[in-house]
Amino acid sequence: MSNVILSVLEETHNRLWGMGANVSSQTSRAQRLTREWQDNLVAIDSARYKAEFVAGNSSRYKIDLVDLKDRIAYELKVSKNNPHFEFYKDVFKVLYANKPEKILDKLVFCCPADSESKLGALAVFVTTLSEQLDLEVEIHYIKNTGSIQ
Repeated sequence: MSNVILSVLEETHNRLWGMGANVSSQTSRAQRLTREWQDNLVAIDSARYKAEFVAGNSSRYKIDLVDLKDRIAYELKVSKNNPHFEFYKDVFKVLYANKPEKILDKLVFCCPADSESKLGALAVFVTTLSEQLDLEVEIHYIKNTGSIQ
């Protein structure tokens, strides 16, 4: 796995993310963080990294970032709220992208470290099914090094 992708993610998340009660401002902050993470990687190598990668033949389903060289999909859940809903959806989005032919070998689901307990048994279940799904699944927990407020 590319350490560059996760390093850029960790730096961007820790620089831009903070807890707040205003849903609108948190949504805007999450969108800005995701865009900046994607843009930074595309700027490094636009032939390798694709942001908002269309899954299958439907522009309704997009994967946050795909590393075309290593055939890895990256999905980001910026906040710790409801990661299990996003995880479930993202696994199936990548499986959908692999039909009719397999183009992705791995999904890395990225979320804050404090959301680990919310994923619980779902994370264990899906990662143990990786072989049957013909898709390696990994969860990357973003470590907070001091977020903004």
